[in-house]
Amino acid sequence: MKKLIVLIYIAAATILFGYAKAETAYPANQVTVNAKDIKNATSAIFEDVAVKLVNQKAEITWATDKEQNNKQFEIQRSNGGEDFKTIAIFFTLKDSREIKNYRFKDEMKGVSAGKVSYRIKQVDLNDNCTFSKTVEINI
Repeated sequence: MKKLIVLIYIAAATILFGYAKAETAYPANQVTVNAKDIKNATSAIFEDVAVKLVNQKAEITWATDKEQNNKQFEIQRSNGGEDFKTIAIFFTLKDSREIKNYRFKDEMKGVSAGKVSYRIKQVDLNDNCTFSKTVEINI
């Protein structure tokens, strides 16, 4: 019975995809995924994250392309690139299909000189999270 199920699977895969070989990996451009089939898609798509020093304060900016079921953004900071700590929270309980721009100024109180890293933690309504890329400045 198991062999029959495997043969049916291989036949279906061959008909649908033109090949079926379990030990072979195929390039991503040969695989199609429909976005509506992904149940746990990210709630916010980061377009850009940047940081610059303005009047001795770190100005962190970021933009999102879409937000769906998004609960909040947490701005996180690290000295040296490890042990990120949340320094601010932006609550955003609206869905959006347009680009939204955000800005936060870090007073940098108690931050020692050197490399300072920032990232944005996005949290959805189910408390799942994703992270932006990490950006850095030297002070």
